[in-house]
Amino acid sequence: MPSNLDHVRSARKDHLCFKTIKTHLTATFALALATSVTTIAANASAPPASAAGEQAQSADSFVDSIGVNVHLRNTGGVYSKYSDIIKPRLQELGVRHIRDNSGKDAAFYQKLNDLATIGIKSTLIVDVERYQPAEAVALAKAIPNSLVAVEGPNERDHFGGFSYKGLPWPENLRSYQSDLHKAIKRDPATADIAVLHASLATPSNVSTIGFSANSFDQGNIHYYHGVKPAFNLNAKVIPELKKVTGGKPLVVTETGWSNVSQPVKAKYVPRLYLEHFNRGIARTFLYELHNQGTDPNPEHNFGILNFDGSPQPAFTALKNLISLVQDSGGNFTPGKLDYQLSGQTTGVNHTLLQKSDGKFDLILWQDDEGENNPDQQVTLTLNQPFSSAKTFLPLNSTEPTNSYSNPKSLDLRVPDHPLVVELD
Repeated sequence: MPSNLDHVRSARKDHLCFKTIKTHLTATFALALATSVTTIAANASAPPASAAGEQAQSADSFVDSIGVNVHLRNTGGVYSKYSDIIKPRLQELGVRHIRDNSGKDAAFYQKLNDLATIGIKSTLIVDVERYQPAEAVALAKAIPNSLVAVEGPNERDHFGGFSYKGLPWPENLRSYQSDLHKAIKRDPATADIAVLHASLATPSNVSTIGFSANSFDQGNIHYYHGVKPAFNLNAKVIPELKKVTGGKPLVVTETGWSNVSQPVKAKYVPRLYLEHFNRGIARTFLYELHNQGTDPNPEHNFGILNFDGSPQPAFTALKNLISLVQDSGGNFTPGKLDYQLSGQTTGVNHTLLQKSDGKFDLILWQDDEGENNPDQQVTLTLNQPFSSAKTFLPLNSTEPTNSYSNPKSLDLRVPDHPLVVELD
């Protein structure tokens, strides 16, 4: 991407504020924030109240919600190593969705079409300075097997003004967004492609700009909070977005960390996708796949691959989680799991998935900051019969940590990273 349009997260006031929030909050505000976040976590982790059990979601829908940002148009640096690093690592990771800026060069189209052959689809930014709305239709037609969504101009509340129809800010952005949506939906060949509204660097600006409801199919937001994955989701991010989107699907096209250690990032990244999925966010794109440097510059250190292409622990943890829960079966209607959690359940969040073969994956984790949190003792009581159960810690491996026959209850040690309980 050209430098004037690139994602300069380290320069953002909102990013810097969130990044340093743990050390710069006043004592009073920190206490209020801790109380708020604890309430959210408690609500999110409450055990099923109905005797009939908790409704599971399909494991396949969770995997399909996982995306990652890339820069395939870069002709220098790490992203230029498409065949040697980028494609094989994406395939190894098991992710199905990438997000990138759009381009008009044939080599870029070739990469996107090539990834589509292995089941990796694209969401592309359509920026006003590269594409008129009609040209976005031509872009979509050039990569018909790849493109699943387009989005309006990237973070223009941060990068500044642009010229469109002689309109002032923010009318120019609203007008471009509306024309983009009309162009994509008017052509039968592209009408099924989702149109996301333009991303904004500051969540509160979504309601300030006020995109028309008929100018997008899905809401779109960025946030870089620098702390644990669930921070501010319920209190700020989702409410701000829903002011504009109403009942339309929500997408987070950028979020991630450059300010935490690699061991902490390995715990946060899988939790991020689970927390977003629990809140009905249709897709989340982590920023980003690959570190772009070896220096301390935060902008170069958002990746889950090191600069030399080697996997970070976060890459391995996410790969393992995807591998454990992925489901190659067809469409089915998930059932319910009748169970209870007891013991040290405060701050323990969970996601309940089911595969087409009937197996349940109950995923548990502590909603805590940092790295060295002691495990919590939780008892899982099963109120329906299963022939076997296995536990897994994808942070480390896809091999089971324990196996059980005809389980009635399991005494679990829940860490601050996902624990997968497979019930068959």
